[in-house]
Amino acid sequence: MTRISTFQQNQMLLSDMLASQKQVAKAQRQVTTGHVAEFYKDIHMDVTSLAGAKSLLSRLDQHQINNSRIMSRLSSYDQAMFGIESAGADMKEAVMSAINTSSAQGLYATIEGSFDTVLNFLNSQNTEGYLFAGTNRDVAPVSISTIDDLLVALEPPTDIFQNNNLKSSARIDENRTLETGILADELGLEVMAAFQRMALWRNGTIPTTAPVPIGPSGGFGTPLSQEDQDFLVGEIVNLEQLIDNISAFRGDNGLNQKTIEEAQEALSLQVNQAREMVSNIENVDAAEAISNLNQKNFALEASYNVLSQINRLSLLNFI
Repeated sequence: MTRISTFQQNQMLLSDMLASQKQVAKAQRQVTTGHVAEFYKDIHMDVTSLAGAKSLLSRLDQHQINNSRIMSRLSSYDQAMFGIESAGADMKEAVMSAINTSSAQGLYATIEGSFDTVLNFLNSQNTEGYLFAGTNRDVAPVSISTIDDLLVALEPPTDIFQNNNLKSSARIDENRTLETGILADELGLEVMAAFQRMALWRNGTIPTTAPVPIGPSGGFGTPLSQEDQDFLVGEIVNLEQLIDNISAFRGDNGLNQKTIEEAQEALSLQVNQAREMVSNIENVDAAEAISNLNQKNFALEASYNVLSQINRLSLLNFI
């Protein structure tokens, strides 16, 4: 006699159906969230790699943000130094014109205008504070307001600068730190000394900084005295030197800009690689996840159908 029993078979089919439901729920969650798993415990074998990749990605992102700020500051440096360089060139041109015409007409007005331009650029600011103040960004690095203030300053006028000696530097990637700061006194002392010499001579005072001219001062009268002309001829060399020095500062700043640009390009590649690593561990392929969901749904429907057919079976079918 053949024993007919459906209980054990029903239990097995029911277990298969429940397993299929769990797989469908998992596949649906992956499609909805885009993640392989909801909790780290479900990807415990890859947790260490994932945490390392996310930590690296966070640092790389921060480097990019910092470098963008540095690039903005370097651009402001370049604009300010270009303005100071142009002001020095204007003063040199005015001096040469005065020598050639033996007339001081308009000379000192040009010098005063150049002074105001240089002062404004040395005291220029961005969102972080004064550009050339070192880390003392809340205080204007040059403390005077008019060219006449140079008449009572030290020679050279080192006492008019209030910046500290701490240049800003930043970590631009995982391995390099770059010093980018420029200080007002190192950039502006020579040009302010040139303005001081002009102001003192016009005031009838012989400057004591080298090269010390032979007096007495004619005070830039028209026509220029021989002493005035000799003084101005000597100042041309000083003006050319300070213009060259400012150009050198601009060149160094340009190299820093190039370094930051190259660092940003390298960081972009590293960020993409880190994101891909995180994605490979944490995220699912959308097309693959949808295909997998369809397969799990099909398997679940098959389980429902088989279980339904088994439940409709009766011993009467075999009698």
